[in-house]
This record gives sequence, structure tokens and C-alpha cells, in this order.
Amino acid sequence: METCEKCEAIVPNQRDAPGHEHLISLGDVRSLEEGRRGVTREAFTCAQCGAEWDYRHDKRDPSSGWSRCDAAPQAAEPAANAA
Repeated sequence: METCEKCEAIVPNQRDAPGHEHLISLGDVRSLEEGRRGVTREAFTCAQCGAEWDYRHDKRDPSSGWSRCDAAPQAAEPAANAA
């Protein structure tokens, strides 16, 4: 399924960037290391297109915020053969 226009408009890795009204919270994602630093992470899914998102709440990191967690992985480049 393709990503909806509203998910395409989300600005990733920018603290305080807005989501949209069709994002459904799935709850907090626990991380001991992030918890020690006062950072929280919340999982979301889009009710329109099914995209999966994380929102990282970190007041000290301006690049915290939205990130896609279901994005297709980048294809690895083939290794060069040494002869």
C-alpha cells in the first residue's frame, strides 16, 4: 500500500514537527538506555495507509521527532570482487 499524502507531508527528524489526525498511538516503546536519559519513544500507525511511525521525545536533541519504522530498507551495493 502506498503512503498517504498526510504521511508524506510529515517532516522526519525534526523536534516538535506535527503528525496528522489519522495517526493512532500504539503506546510507548521502552528502552532502558533512552529512559535513563529522560527520552521517550511512542509508536504510531496511520489509519489511512498503514504507515508505521515512531516519535522520539528528546528535549536535548533537535533531530528527535518522527521517523518511519516500516520504510523499505536500502538495497546494499554489491561488493567489489578483489582479483
